[in-house]
Amino acid sequence: MAITYKDSLTAYAVGRRVNGEEWNAITKTKYGSGTLAFGVPVMPGTDPDTCVLLDATNGRNVLGITEASQTLPHTGDSYQQYDNVSVLTMGVIGVLLDDDVVEGAQARFNTQSGKWTDASQSGTVVTVPGAQFEEAGKAGEVGVIRYLRPVPSTSVSGS
Repeated sequence: MAITYKDSLTAYAVGRRVNGEEWNAITKTKYGSGTLAFGVPVMPGTDPDTCVLLDATNGRNVLGITEASQTLPHTGDSYQQYDNVSVLTMGVIGVLLDDDVVEGAQARFNTQSGKWTDASQSGTVVTVPGAQFEEAGKAGEVGVIRYLRPVPSTSVSGS
């Protein structure tokens, strides 16, 4: 029997590191009800060592961007309450794009759509310090963000 190979491979996926460059991640626990998607920015929860999705309030401490996990004890592409969450603090990661983005632009997170954008900050679009689009991308596709968590790492919104 002959071995067959795919004609093409996906270069990267949402919440997955894009390349083998130096990277760093920390582990937090998903706090609260609902789910937490892969490839989104998180901030500290109210309990120690927990995290929640970044909201549109000014001055939130951004911990990093959630990485995808292939070892969750449940199905789905998101974290549930009490799951261990891998949070990228440095590296290049795949994310969902809200609109067309330009290479090198400041990456911002649309808290309403749950996707990334290079649009101006507003009441729902939050600037994530240290996040920059690594390449141009199209709306609805998987894009690439280079992230290096600065200290302090406080978000900024237009509200």
